[in-house]
Amino acid sequence: MTMRITAPVAGYSGDGPGGIQFLDGIAETDDIAVIGYCQGAGYDLDPLDDTAPPDPEPEPDPAPNAPQAKPAGRSASRRKGDA
Repeated sequence: MTMRITAPVAGYSGDGPGGIQFLDGIAETDDIAVIGYCQGAGYDLDPLDDTAPPDPEPEPDPAPNAPQAKPAGRSASRRKGDA
């Protein structure tokens, strides 16, 4: 989960723990180690809404009157005993 991290120094821009970059006192990361460090060091943390990309559209069902494919099998011309 991505977290928004607010630096303890308001408006800070620059390097933060674990290489995160603050801009105007705000950084974002999903690195669990950095998040854990920041929690213990007094940074404010807010979860961001991670919205997954939408699922692809399912393929439409075939038309109800569409001919159905025949299952694979032996042809009628080849019967047991035919060689």
